[in-house]
Amino acid sequence: MSPLNDSDVRAAAAPPETAQASGANDILLGLLFAAIGAAALFIGRDYVFGSSLRMGPGFLPRIVAGGLVLLGIVLMIRGMFARGWAPPAMVWRPIVLISLAVIVFSATIDRLGLFVASLLTVSIGACAGQEVRWKELPFVALGLAAFCTILFGYLLKISMPVWPR
Repeated sequence: MSPLNDSDVRAAAAPPETAQASGANDILLGLLFAAIGAAALFIGRDYVFGSSLRMGPGFLPRIVAGGLVLLGIVLMIRGMFARGWAPPAMVWRPIVLISLAVIVFSATIDRLGLFVASLLTVSIGACAGQEVRWKELPFVALGLAAFCTILFGYLLKISMPVWPR
Protein backbone atom coordinates (compact mmCIF):
# COMPACT_ATOMS: atom_id res chain seq x y z
CA MET A 1 0.00 0.00 0.00
CA SER A 2 1.22 3.46 -0.78
CA PRO A 3 0.47 6.34 1.52
CA LEU A 4 -1.75 9.13 0.25
CA ASN A 5 0.15 12.16 -0.90
CA ASP A 6 -1.14 15.72 -0.61
CA SER A 7 -2.64 15.87 -4.13
CA ASP A 8 -4.70 12.72 -3.53
CA VAL A 9 -6.18 14.21 -0.35
CA ARG A 10 -7.06 17.47 -2.11
CA ALA A 11 -8.63 15.62 -5.05
CA ALA A 12 -10.73 13.48 -2.72
CA ALA A 13 -11.90 16.48 -0.68
CA ALA A 14 -12.69 18.75 -3.63
CA PRO A 15 -16.37 19.06 -4.52
CA PRO A 16 -17.36 17.96 -8.02
CA GLU A 17 -17.23 20.74 -10.58
CA THR A 18 -20.57 21.98 -11.81
CA ALA A 19 -21.24 23.33 -15.27
CA GLN A 20 -21.48 27.10 -15.26
CA ALA A 21 -24.55 28.64 -16.79
CA SER A 22 -23.84 30.74 -19.82
CA GLY A 23 -25.33 34.11 -20.60
CA ALA A 24 -27.30 32.49 -23.40
CA ASN A 25 -29.29 30.47 -20.86
CA ASP A 26 -30.39 33.65 -19.08
CA ILE A 27 -31.23 35.35 -22.36
CA LEU A 28 -33.33 32.43 -23.59
CA LEU A 29 -35.13 32.08 -20.25
CA GLY A 30 -35.72 35.83 -20.18
CA LEU A 31 -37.19 35.69 -23.68
CA LEU A 32 -39.48 32.84 -22.62
CA PHE A 33 -40.71 34.69 -19.51
CA ALA A 34 -41.22 37.93 -21.43
CA ALA A 35 -43.09 36.13 -24.21
CA ILE A 36 -45.42 34.35 -21.77
CA GLY A 37 -46.05 37.61 -19.90
CA ALA A 38 -46.68 39.53 -23.11
CA ALA A 39 -49.08 36.82 -24.33
CA ALA A 40 -50.96 36.98 -21.02
CA LEU A 41 -51.18 40.77 -21.28
CA PHE A 42 -52.48 40.46 -24.83
CA ILE A 43 -55.05 37.80 -23.94
CA GLY A 44 -56.33 39.78 -20.96
CA ARG A 45 -56.36 43.17 -22.66
CA ASP A 46 -60.17 43.38 -22.57
CA TYR A 47 -60.47 42.55 -18.86
CA VAL A 48 -61.43 45.45 -16.63
CA PHE A 49 -58.43 46.44 -14.51
CA GLY A 50 -60.22 48.40 -11.80
CA SER A 51 -58.37 50.05 -8.92
CA SER A 52 -56.60 48.84 -5.81
CA LEU A 53 -59.77 49.43 -3.77
CA ARG A 54 -62.12 47.88 -6.33
CA MET A 55 -60.16 45.30 -8.29
CA GLY A 56 -61.52 44.10 -11.59
CA PRO A 57 -61.08 40.68 -13.16
CA GLY A 58 -57.96 41.87 -15.00
CA PHE A 59 -56.15 43.32 -11.99
CA LEU A 60 -54.19 40.30 -10.76
CA PRO A 61 -53.52 38.75 -14.20
CA ARG A 62 -52.07 42.02 -15.48
CA ILE A 63 -49.92 42.52 -12.39
CA VAL A 64 -48.54 38.98 -12.62
CA ALA A 65 -48.04 39.18 -16.39
CA GLY A 66 -46.31 42.54 -16.07
CA GLY A 67 -44.04 41.11 -13.37
CA LEU A 68 -43.21 38.20 -15.66
CA VAL A 69 -42.29 40.59 -18.48
CA LEU A 70 -40.09 42.61 -16.11
CA LEU A 71 -38.42 39.46 -14.80
CA GLY A 72 -37.75 38.40 -18.38
CA ILE A 73 -36.18 41.76 -19.19
CA VAL A 74 -33.97 41.58 -16.10
CA LEU A 75 -32.85 38.07 -17.01
CA MET A 76 -32.06 39.13 -20.57
CA ILE A 77 -29.98 42.08 -19.33
CA ARG A 78 -28.18 39.84 -16.85
CA GLY A 79 -27.47 37.36 -19.63
CA MET A 80 -26.00 40.06 -21.85
CA PHE A 81 -23.43 40.96 -19.21
CA ALA A 82 -22.60 37.37 -18.24
CA ARG A 83 -19.53 35.55 -19.43
CA GLY A 84 -19.92 32.82 -21.97
CA TRP A 85 -22.29 33.09 -24.87
CA ALA A 86 -22.48 29.42 -25.77
CA PRO A 87 -26.07 28.48 -26.54
CA PRO A 88 -27.29 25.43 -24.64
CA ALA A 89 -27.23 22.12 -26.46
CA MET A 90 -30.68 21.13 -27.64
CA VAL A 91 -31.79 17.60 -26.92
CA TRP A 92 -34.42 16.92 -29.56
CA ARG A 93 -35.69 13.48 -28.57
CA PRO A 94 -37.68 14.60 -25.49
CA ILE A 95 -39.01 17.68 -27.25
CA VAL A 96 -40.25 15.69 -30.24
CA LEU A 97 -41.69 12.77 -28.27
CA ILE A 98 -43.50 14.86 -25.64
CA SER A 99 -44.96 17.05 -28.40
CA LEU A 100 -45.98 13.92 -30.29
CA ALA A 101 -47.62 12.50 -27.14
CA VAL A 102 -49.73 15.65 -26.75
CA ILE A 103 -50.71 15.58 -30.43
CA VAL A 104 -51.62 11.89 -30.25
CA PHE A 105 -53.76 12.51 -27.15
CA SER A 106 -55.65 15.36 -28.76
CA ALA A 107 -56.11 13.40 -32.02
CA THR A 108 -57.34 10.19 -30.36
CA ILE A 109 -59.42 11.34 -27.38
CA ASP A 110 -62.65 11.70 -29.38
CA ARG A 111 -62.43 8.46 -31.35
CA LEU A 112 -60.60 6.09 -29.00
CA GLY A 113 -61.72 7.47 -25.65
CA LEU A 114 -59.86 8.60 -22.56
CA PHE A 115 -58.47 5.20 -21.57
CA VAL A 116 -56.78 4.40 -24.89
CA ALA A 117 -55.66 8.00 -25.47
CA SER A 118 -54.05 8.08 -22.01
CA LEU A 119 -52.43 4.71 -22.63
CA LEU A 120 -50.89 5.93 -25.90
CA THR A 121 -49.82 9.25 -24.40
CA VAL A 122 -48.04 7.68 -21.44
CA SER A 123 -46.35 5.12 -23.68
CA ILE A 124 -45.04 7.71 -26.12
CA GLY A 125 -44.05 10.14 -23.37
CA ALA A 126 -42.13 7.46 -21.47
CA CYS A 127 -39.92 6.92 -24.50
CA ALA A 128 -38.66 10.50 -24.19
CA GLY A 129 -36.56 9.61 -21.14
CA GLN A 130 -32.92 8.57 -21.14
CA GLU A 131 -33.64 5.11 -19.80
CA VAL A 132 -36.86 3.43 -20.87
CA ARG A 133 -37.73 0.54 -18.60
CA TRP A 134 -39.60 -1.63 -21.08
CA LYS A 135 -40.64 -4.20 -18.47
CA GLU A 136 -42.26 -1.55 -16.26
CA LEU A 137 -43.75 0.60 -19.02
CA PRO A 138 -46.92 -1.48 -19.65
CA PHE A 139 -47.79 -1.53 -15.95
CA VAL A 140 -47.21 2.20 -15.50
CA ALA A 141 -49.15 3.03 -18.67
CA LEU A 142 -52.09 0.81 -17.67
CA GLY A 143 -52.07 2.18 -14.12
CA LEU A 144 -52.02 5.83 -15.20
CA ALA A 145 -54.65 5.25 -17.89
CA ALA A 146 -56.91 3.52 -15.35
CA PHE A 147 -56.33 6.32 -12.83
CA CYS A 148 -57.17 9.02 -15.40
CA THR A 149 -60.24 7.10 -16.54
CA ILE A 150 -61.57 6.67 -13.02
CA LEU A 151 -60.76 10.24 -11.93
CA PHE A 152 -61.80 12.23 -14.98
CA GLY A 153 -64.32 9.89 -16.56
CA TYR A 154 -66.25 8.63 -13.55
CA LEU A 155 -65.52 10.75 -10.46
CA LEU A 156 -65.30 14.23 -12.03
CA LYS A 157 -67.58 13.27 -14.96
CA ILE A 158 -65.73 15.41 -17.48
CA SER A 159 -67.65 15.39 -20.77
CA MET A 160 -65.41 13.28 -22.95
CA PRO A 161 -65.71 9.73 -24.19
CA VAL A 162 -64.12 7.25 -21.80
CA TRP A 163 -64.08 4.20 -24.06
CA PRO A 164 -63.74 3.77 -27.86
CA ARG A 165 -66.89 4.42 -29.86
